[in-house]
Amino acid sequence: MRKIRFGYQFDFRNPPGSPNSFVDLYGDMLMQAEYCDRAGFDSIWLTEHHFTDDGYLPALMPAAAAILARTRRVTLGTFVLLAPFYHPIKLAEDAAVVDVMSNGRLRLGIGLGYRAEEFAGFGIRREERFGRTIETIEILKRAWTGERFDFDGKYFKLRGVRVLPQPASKPHPELLWGAGAPAGIRRAAKLNMSFACVGGRKEIGIYHEALKAEGKDPANFSVVTSRVVYVADSEEHAWRDTRSALMYQAAHYAKWLSAAAGTDESKVLIRPDPDRLRRTSVLGNPAEVTAKLRDIIESTPTTELNIATQLPGLDPALARRSLERFTHEVMPYLR
Repeated sequence: MRKIRFGYQFDFRNPPGSPNSFVDLYGDMLMQAEYCDRAGFDSIWLTEHHFTDDGYLPALMPAAAAILARTRRVTLGTFVLLAPFYHPIKLAEDAAVVDVMSNGRLRLGIGLGYRAEEFAGFGIRREERFGRTIETIEILKRAWTGERFDFDGKYFKLRGVRVLPQPASKPHPELLWGAGAPAGIRRAAKLNMSFACVGGRKEIGIYHEALKAEGKDPANFSVVTSRVVYVADSEEHAWRDTRSALMYQAAHYAKWLSAAAGTDESKVLIRPDPDRLRRTSVLGNPAEVTAKLRDIIESTPTTELNIATQLPGLDPALARRSLERFTHEVMPYLR
């Protein structure tokens, strides 16, 4: 079986009506991160949104700093950071400081964003998202050299800027491009970036072919994917524990994605269809989860698989129990 790395993914969501305060929830997430570091996970990944009723993590760099301060070996990645909502110089400074403090363990997955509410909230036109993101990536790379530079773009004009400290990562923190559409995926290869994949085998194939067309070796780039994984005594037990949280999560993504695409919710990839969610999530007893993940690893040329267990509204005690079982009863048989 191919060797891959394992990550653990958080979004810090606390749905209305939850018995947990944000203070308690955040404390539990930090404890889960510490556990992952001790238990042999390779990475932790944070995902971002804004202006939601459940407090979906809106501040990636503070959360990254807190987790990296409490861990010793895992890398910390963003899956993904929504670049249009950041000033690139401030992002360069914040990321450099976090990378230095963690001795080079920061990775930045970068995306365009898509929710109209977010663009309206930040006062940025959605039509500007691609141009702003491309300029941000170029500015980050220049800023992290530690040299003084000018930049004359459509959205950002900089004169005599110098960012210190330089990141500990050389030449800079790993950059990953988050995209799902073929044109966006091919853009990752042109930008010389790794791939934060929101799809599967088809999307990774497009990325690898684009790299080869650019004369680049896919072996030199990361491909990070994510799956809901929950370990219990049986598949039925796992579904019973996670059903409400999965349906809640899928209903929100269906609303957001369909609004962004101007289509019906029934046509988007993520939607509150119980049969589909049960089929696409990796649920079951340790043997069943191991077998399902082995099939995914063999059929999908990913280099890193994020395990999403702490679903929105799921009791953190249940997530911790599943995480511990995955660590002891599944992960050793996939390495």
